[in-house]
Amino acid sequence: MMRFAGAVAAAIFLMGCQQGDASAQLNDTEREEVRDIVRAYILENPEIIEEALIELQRQARQREMQASYDAVAAQSEAIFNDPRDPRLGPEDAEVVIVEFMDYKCSYCRVAADWVRDVQAEHGDRIQFIFKEYPILGEDSEEAARAALAALQQGEDVYSDFHMAMVSSSGPLPAERIDQLARLSGVDVEQMRADMQDPAIMEHINQVRSLGRVLGVSGTPFFIVDGAIVPGANELALDEALQDALSEG
Repeated sequence: MMRFAGAVAAAIFLMGCQQGDASAQLNDTEREEVRDIVRAYILENPEIIEEALIELQRQARQREMQASYDAVAAQSEAIFNDPRDPRLGPEDAEVVIVEFMDYKCSYCRVAADWVRDVQAEHGDRIQFIFKEYPILGEDSEEAARAALAALQQGEDVYSDFHMAMVSSSGPLPAERIDQLARLSGVDVEQMRADMQDPAIMEHINQVRSLGRVLGVSGTPFFIVDGAIVPGANELALDEALQDALSEG
């Protein structure tokens, strides 16, 4: 991009400018000559087109990320203070990590290892908030409903069930969900009854709406003490976490 701008500037310089008149405009002939010079330069250096496209993509990503940060700031109450969301860790934790996740997402399975490691290493310094965000079909939605129903039986029960489902590979039909629930200490009959509560589906739909506002197009999507980390990018997650802990 800098080389291209330099070529344009050089072309204009070659046309000559009226000294002392910064507002001087090129006439039609001069503009055509500039176009010819720029065109010749592009044909001789076609790689500048790729450089320009890369720069445009970078600027677009930057605008998208800034829009996400603005949305996080505007929606902080719904993100951090919804009492219906599952939470693991103390209320007075130094750092709060929010994860939008889907139980059928293979990348969420990868990210679950990072969540376990952070819990083991930092203990009471961290609180996790899980946003049940099923986007991969009916099995995902049923798993999310089951998890929120199990939460009513206690945070420890939810934690075990959550980790069992997110770590499970393959499909999650009803029979598999019930099996994992039973192995996690969930009262499956009670869970199935509680899953019929319309409030659970209302909660999930509100999380979906929140995700759309934040630009959450895939899972996992982390907010680490305000820093956005899309995907299971362990390096970026570690960096955001260390920055948050050092500030705390």
